[in-house]
Amino acid sequence: MNAAPSGRRTPCTIADARARLVDAEAFLEAAELVTNTDVVATNAVHAAIAAVDAICCVALRERAADGNHAAAVQLIARVDPTLASALSRVLNRKRQAAYESRDIGAEDAVACMRQATVLVVAARSRVLRA
Repeated sequence: MNAAPSGRRTPCTIADARARLVDAEAFLEAAELVTNTDVVATNAVHAAIAAVDAICCVALRERAADGNHAAAVQLIARVDPTLASALSRVLNRKRQAAYESRDIGAEDAVACMRQATVLVVAARSRVLRA
């Protein structure tokens, strides 16, 4: 069994999971509609975070509430280590996409979309079964 994750957490319900899934799907859709790689990646990051919140709400009845998102990676790892890896990969691109003047590359933006899609699909599956 994985150790309890560090960081702040907040309780959540199936209704919260559904709301976060709606957010995740909207962020992913927004990412698909734009061509600016920084905006694509940033929306993909937000989609991934919302999807992980939804998954954790269903599986654990809590979600991470830390701004740096390290707690979210630890928490989702309790549910599925593969999903934790997907979240970690997309979060690794957040700083450059959202905060730096140097644009994220097209390949990195595509990778962010791929990881976010994996997480949104997983969230959709789990929330719809809940």
